[in-house]
Amino acid sequence: MGNLRLMTDYTVIDGLFGELLAVSQPYLTKAEAVEVQGLLDQAEYQAALETFVHIFIEGGKSATEHVFSLLFRLSGLMGMPMDDTLQSIPRLR
Repeated sequence: MGNLRLMTDYTVIDGLFGELLAVSQPYLTKAEAVEVQGLLDQAEYQAALETFVHIFIEGGKSATEHVFSLLFRLSGLMGMPMDDTLQSIPRLR
């Protein structure tokens, strides 16, 4: 049963990343989206999340509440406490 849970989690994580990329498309360059997608294609989920957050912080990009919600959900599902880091991303009003 543990393997089924793991597969379900990664299915959910894949879906959330897909949604995150879709709603973030207006804020990402083509190269940034390709970089994150490449990590996802290799199942490098933690690196993909770290890269995504880095793109927003280093690029001075603001995020919508929907993007924040997805980032917090992904970090929680993957056991990556990033609350302080995520809070440093400016919020769109």
